[in-house]
Amino acid sequence: MYKRQTLLNDTKYLQSQTWQSNMVCVKYKKSGACKTWEDQGYYNYVYAPYATWQGCVESRPYPYNINDATPSSATPATLYVPMFAPDETDNNDSWGRGAESNWWGDETTSSNNTTRQRYMPKYFTPKPLGTTALGASDGPNASCTTNAILPLTDVSATTGVTTVKAAIDAMASNGATNVPEGMAWGWRVVSSGAPFTEGRSETEKGNDKVVIVLTDGANTYYTPSSLGFSDPSGNKSTYSSYGYTGKGYNGTSTTRMFMNTSNEVGKTDYSNDNYTTALNEQFTALCDNAKAAGLIVMTVSLDLSTSDNTEKGQIEALKACSSESRFRKGADGKPAKLYWNSTGSNLSTSFKEIADELSNLRIVG
Repeated sequence: MYKRQTLLNDTKYLQSQTWQSNMVCVKYKKSGACKTWEDQGYYNYVYAPYATWQGCVESRPYPYNINDATPSSATPATLYVPMFAPDETDNNDSWGRGAESNWWGDETTSSNNTTRQRYMPKYFTPKPLGTTALGASDGPNASCTTNAILPLTDVSATTGVTTVKAAIDAMASNGATNVPEGMAWGWRVVSSGAPFTEGRSETEKGNDKVVIVLTDGANTYYTPSSLGFSDPSGNKSTYSSYGYTGKGYNGTSTTRMFMNTSNEVGKTDYSNDNYTTALNEQFTALCDNAKAAGLIVMTVSLDLSTSDNTEKGQIEALKACSSESRFRKGADGKPAKLYWNSTGSNLSTSFKEIADELSNLRIVG
């Protein structure tokens, strides 16, 4: 199997060409002197990378998408695979709509759009002179629009505070909402195991690992048509962290989106709503695993309304995911859930309550 990182490195464009002259005599005079010279030189070509990996990885297959298993080459499914948005077919549909990811010529005469998308040799034909390298979120990085995750940073020093604030300021919302993947990476950041190893050992006494989940919307994953694109290759979704949601190459395998969900067998509903349902199930399983591993989970919904059924479902899922307070009681006398339903106007108050909760965790612990 061709490695994606190698494939990324092999996508080239012709950056420059210079003529190397080589004059050769092709006709001589009777005296032996050259009568006709011909330049039989050649071009020196300089190639440059057309695309480079921007650091995004796909979701691991179940159960490793919802746990903190350390990646190991002995268990390939635990490894993190670089994202690579395949070049889709050049053909448009009958309405003139093109595929979502069309960044390379198909280089094949096949009329079958699935074949055109899967045609691997096209990536090894350099782009012609006059082409420039792709942007950070283009081509194979089409779904890689976020900044790199900031590892755990010591904020007891001014430099640490500055680093964290700069990382927050650099954040920008874009694309779909994938709460389970976001929370899973939060878990991996506070963990002591790879790929982030800054976290203290899970067995260290008095060491509370806290993950705060903040979202302003329900889980989403999109069909191409819902974003105005065609889907002639039958991918069933745009490319993102779960790859495509269509059936596997053998026509029967379940893609990662639906592994271990209620839709795992006989999957036929390829719709945005059903993708939300599957992601919600992944989120619930992830929350259970995180809390079972000893994490304290705090959840915050921002500007979600209980009058909207989809948003109400997300509120309920976030509340169910949250841990129970160690020292506060709710109105029913039971431990209060570490969940806040906030608006833009009272978000600062919610964060103050979270800070108070963290302070008390230190005292209780």
